[in-house]
Amino acid sequence: MSAYYNSADGQQPHGVVIVNTATGAATTPLTDAQLRATAIQVSATVLDSTGQSFSPDSCAHTYGYSAGLLVTDTATNGTSTWVKTYSYTSGNLTGETKWVKQ
Repeated sequence: MSAYYNSADGQQPHGVVIVNTATGAATTPLTDAQLRATAIQVSATVLDSTGQSFSPDSCAHTYGYSAGLLVTDTATNGTSTWVKTYSYTSGNLTGETKWVKQ
């Protein structure tokens, strides 16, 4: 759990305190600069139709359209390819498949 605390002027959030939910003990407050200095890149991974993890964000994408509607998103990471298919009812998006490894 975390909580913001205000700067001395009481106007702007100044940092964050991380609280252990089990003990209620708070850490030393971290400033925005400290948080940014230790930030790590997070890449979202998803499970494909076989249950294997991959990151669509790290892939190149090619989009397929039919009658002006997006019907496929093909993701390629240089080694493997996955396809996600979109379905529509009366022009409204009503479903999408899992990423299907080709």
